[in-house]
Amino acid sequence: MARTNTKIHRLVPLFAIVALSGCATAPPPTGLLQRADAQIRAAQAANAAELAPDEFAEAQRRFAFAQQSIAQGNNEQATASAEEAEAAAETARARARAAALENKLQNQRQVNAQLQADLEQRQAEAAQAQAGASPPASGTSTQELPPIQLGAPSEQNSVPVPAASAGMMPPAPASSDGGFDNDGHGGTR
Repeated sequence: MARTNTKIHRLVPLFAIVALSGCATAPPPTGLLQRADAQIRAAQAANAAELAPDEFAEAQRRFAFAQQSIAQGNNEQATASAEEAEAAAETARARARAAALENKLQNQRQVNAQLQADLEQRQAEAAQAQAGASPPASGTSTQELPPIQLGAPSEQNSVPVPAASAGMMPPAPASSDGGFDNDGHGGTR
């Protein structure tokens, strides 16, 4: 049994070295910091500093803390802070874009309201001009007239010719001198 104890005592330091090497610090999260930095720049391009200032400031604060953690050798904390910075920058960019769209929407609503007011004013002016243009004279009939027929009249729609004009002669052709006598008067006397 003594042999077994000595073997175990020899293996304990070996297990301790292996266990401690497994707890070694993680490598610096340079790729994660680069992604977080890219997200912060994208948020800045979306005007997040003005449209979502709280979220943008949080992203910058967490990014600075991640850089500070790397400088102190605390890569685990740097990783966590870089992930938080990236998420905060994405949120800032999304809120900035939403605020920009809301501003556009509000501006368009104002333009639409102005156009609607202009339309209503013009409609009122047109109605007033139409009402004052030419009111019907008093005593006039509202009876509709028959439609005008173009072309040769049909037997149904022919207008009767008055009897006095039925026996009339067609007009005489004009003379070559313009229909005037020698004394300058037209026709016969």
